[in-house]
Amino acid sequence: MVHCPERALLSVLDERGPTRVTALATELETHPITITQYCDDLQSDGYVYRVSADVYAITEAGRERLASLAE
Repeated sequence: MVHCPERALLSVLDERGPTRVTALATELETHPITITQYCDDLQSDGYVYRVSADVYAITEAGRERLASLAE
């Protein structure tokens, strides 16, 4: 995953808490399928988790990753 979308996605989840894929897509100006793919990648890395079918939230590891990307 490219760092820019990763950072942007983690940042939105950190600020908003659990968020629907459609809201993430609107915020990041991309297609919901793209967001789902990014979230699936982040989930496999342990940075986000799926709250429900279309809602994701950031994990503590995701917050640590976000902080490291900001450096």
